[in-house]
Amino acid sequence: MELEIKNRAHDKAFATIFSLDNDISRLKQEIKNDSTPFITVEQLEGVLRHTKQQRKVWNYIALLIEKDHERIDYLDIQKQLS
Repeated sequence: MELEIKNRAHDKAFATIFSLDNDISRLKQEIKNDSTPFITVEQLEGVLRHTKQQRKVWNYIALLIEKDHERIDYLDIQKQLS
């Protein structure tokens, strides 16, 4: 049971990170193209800042899950390149 919960937490964290990465890419593109029909570019930049902050939070959560779960540290690029 505990392993199942840890696996689900791991999967949820990385799914959220992936989703936030997609949101960040989309928001950057919308700002670059000035395609903001309902809000100002300044408001969209605020949304981008908030989304980046959320990405940092989920990155930290994923790191804690990885350490607790003793799985491969997908967040450590140096380990991946070794």
